[in-house]
Amino acid sequence: MVIHESAAKGFAAGADAYERGRPEYSPEAVERLIAELAIGPGSRVLDLAAGTGKLTRQLVGTGAELVGVEPIAEMRAKLQGVLPDVEAIDGTAEAIPLPSHSIDAVVVGQAFHWFDGVRAVSEIRRVLKPEGALGLIWQARELSRPWIEKLDAIIDRADDGHPRFRTMAWREAFDRTALMTPLESATFRTVQRASPETIVDRVASISYIAAMSEGRRAAVLGEVRTLLATDEDTAGAELVELPYTAHIYWTRPRAVPAGPSTGLVVSVNVSPGGVPKRPVAGARLHWRGLEGDAHSKPEPIHGTPAQAACLYAIEAIERVRADGHQAFPGAYGENLTLAGLDWAGLRHGDRMRIGSAGPLFELTDYATPCDTQSRWFVDGRYGRISARAHPEDARWYAAVLEEGFIAPGDEVHLIRTA
Repeated sequence: MVIHESAAKGFAAGADAYERGRPEYSPEAVERLIAELAIGPGSRVLDLAAGTGKLTRQLVGTGAELVGVEPIAEMRAKLQGVLPDVEAIDGTAEAIPLPSHSIDAVVVGQAFHWFDGVRAVSEIRRVLKPEGALGLIWQARELSRPWIEKLDAIIDRADDGHPRFRTMAWREAFDRTALMTPLESATFRTVQRASPETIVDRVASISYIAAMSEGRRAAVLGEVRTLLATDEDTAGAELVELPYTAHIYWTRPRAVPAGPSTGLVVSVNVSPGGVPKRPVAGARLHWRGLEGDAHSKPEPIHGTPAQAACLYAIEAIERVRADGHQAFPGAYGENLTLAGLDWAGLRHGDRMRIGSAGPLFELTDYATPCDTQSRWFVDGRYGRISARAHPEDARWYAAVLEEGFIAPGDEVHLIRTA
């Protein structure tokens, strides 16, 4: 999995500044996350995108077994130097190198906005135990003084569209899928008390600033030094106070209705053609397919009435991922990602009803994989999802018998016809 270029370059170059300049997280915020995620002795906790271990070290006192996953070697080396007893692994949020359902809690500090959200949430759900939990934390500067507003303006001028927490775009992965329960949240105030040069390091640790050429970076940091040296609030100060709001969020894997004939729609996926298809908040399912969806190779290859919708199981996605391939909702072109059904027991002619009066569709045939999906498989071995080799992990086509709207979180009821 290729990580964002600015993140890869900037955090590698800025690891030293990150360690010097980033403040610890609000103790009260971390304490609340520990309580909500039930972190303690006997639990195994993954710090995902752990960086230099800023959040990891605040969890040591819980007595939990800690694992850090961090893709940037320079950041990971800092973590290992500070916390030699913590297992530190090379990996990304989109391809977590841990067994399925082996983790009690996942925490992510100041990083989720860099992730491919749908892939990351799918992977987090895979490694979490069913009763596990996910916690997110960011600390955002409070623009409570004129000098902080000026500092923010310097930082904003250096940004040319990188992912950031404050845009809230990162929430789409949670809002457009039913993989996890709705996010809960809380906020806390904290203050970084540091020397002016530490505040400069704080700015230097920002990925897109650290990734700049030496000349451009020096110019930005020069502006920060000038601001701190001349503003009436900071000039001549040995310690500068930079206030933050700590934002925390927590969620858990969503429970699936009990029973082999009742399931859940975890995502509704569309694309203008090709793969992956991306989750949407919902769409109308009509006899030719989902509104907003299209095919790069339409009828007669795709898109016939007998192929109006392509279905897949999140459990199959997790099994394929466990074999080392890339898999996530929509990756292989399915329109509906479902959970909770006995996928291996499905048969031609089986029907599925969405909710009590939603769309009704009928399984018509297995969907045959092709070169379009090969990019997701080790050595292009897309036969891993063929019905001939692995019927329990194959996709299904369905014809729509009754039209209607479908959204993540809807129940699915399996109706046997024979």
